[in-house]
Amino acid sequence: MRMDSKYEKALLVLEEALTATVSTTELLPTGCPNLVCTALPSHWRSNKSLPSPFTVFSFGPVPDGTFVTVAAGNEENACADLRNNRTQMNCQVARFSDLRFVGKSGRGKNFHLTITIETDPIQIAIVGKAIKVTVDGPRDSRNNKRSILERRRSSSHSHESQISNKLRRSNFSPDLVPSVIRPVPSMMPSLSVLPSMFNIPFISAAALPSHIPLHYSIIPPLQQLLQPSTLVSPSPTVLPTAAVYQKANESVRTHTRHKDTIWKPYVH
Repeated sequence: MRMDSKYEKALLVLEEALTATVSTTELLPTGCPNLVCTALPSHWRSNKSLPSPFTVFSFGPVPDGTFVTVAAGNEENACADLRNNRTQMNCQVARFSDLRFVGKSGRGKNFHLTITIETDPIQIAIVGKAIKVTVDGPRDSRNNKRSILERRRSSSHSHESQISNKLRRSNFSPDLVPSVIRPVPSMMPSLSVLPSMFNIPFISAAALPSHIPLHYSIIPPLQQLLQPSTLVSPSPTVLPTAAVYQKANESVRTHTRHKDTIWKPYVH
């Protein structure tokens, strides 16, 4: 009778735990009719905590404090490395708070779980293809990546087209084009075309000839300008115009040759 009363209390606690668990997670049947467990993620990353604790429920009478062990394996990895895979039964419920799958199931393969309850006799339950464990965990499929990239490209193209339309409208809008183009007044004073170096103060305008040959230089040589008598003398120097004309005529005569006409008899 004592066992029956304890078992009834355990069933009540189990029912409450099942109702709380079913609302959040899914239950999976096992190879043993008296045992059920919570569903694991289909694909998970190695050595990462599960989103919800893995829990085993027993419908048969199991004493409190009985050890429950979980093992995983497949064809490639017969005994995968697990952490925190051993706990105790309490009110027909065994909860693994931080179960971690360290070993990898292999590419395209899943782990099979083996649940062992250390009663007398021992109860063993198997859950086939319970979880897939890889190094990187679940990834987005290539189709999803392509669709995301296409959406981004289409959104960027639409945004660029809107911007280009706005620019075109702004370029051709009559509000932005001025009606009358007015010259901008300049703040710079008007400057003379010839610099001040050509305005020679010590040469009078009447002394310069009206027609000057090309080989004659108006500007005096640098040595003459640097002489102290030239710089200090108050009276302006006057160039001899007659001598300039005479030198110019002599130079022209020396460079030009007169051709004499030679008469030759006409021979038939």
